[in-house]
Amino acid sequence: MKTNTKALLWFIISFIIFHIILLIMWGERQEYWYLYTGIMLFAGISYVFYQRDIASKRLLPSIGIGIITAVALIIVQLIMSLISREVSYTTLIKDLTRSGVYFKWQILVTLLFVIPCHELYMRTVLQKQLLNLKLPAWAAILITALCSASLFFYFDQIWLCVFIFIAQAILSISYFYTRRIITTSIAQIAAVVLLLIFHG
Repeated sequence: MKTNTKALLWFIISFIIFHIILLIMWGERQEYWYLYTGIMLFAGISYVFYQRDIASKRLLPSIGIGIITAVALIIVQLIMSLISREVSYTTLIKDLTRSGVYFKWQILVTLLFVIPCHELYMRTVLQKQLLNLKLPAWAAILITALCSASLFFYFDQIWLCVFIFIAQAILSISYFYTRRIITTSIAQIAAVVLLLIFHG
């Protein structure tokens, strides 16, 4: 229980600070990637809460579910792109450029460092601790998805936030079944790579 409390306290304090930073910088969209990357790398301190998971022997099933989740994310993006242009591949790429991503090395940093750090932060410091506190699984999944999507609220695009919320809910469900962040990390990385290949 002590570890749970300490982890959740760290999350609440850091989460509020991150939102304050993003609120102050609201409108500075070209700096968003740098801000978000810095925030997530800092949040990687949450690695100290990531102990039992790293010794997992269920690596292959976790990777398999991660790939299935990636396909689910792509399907959601395709369906939602029919509802709103804000979620189309072209618009997402434009938004990525407007957020400060101009070079391939930035995408590489996002895939290899930012996404795993985001997962460490959201899954091990928030979702895992909420589940350990015996919160209903559906509540832990929704809270985690909402918190994750809220970091993108500053883009001023409702449909983008809705898409991220749904995607994060799917990722939270996959984490609930495997309890391994390798599942959610691979899901996001595979989804991005597949979208880049299909549209490249």
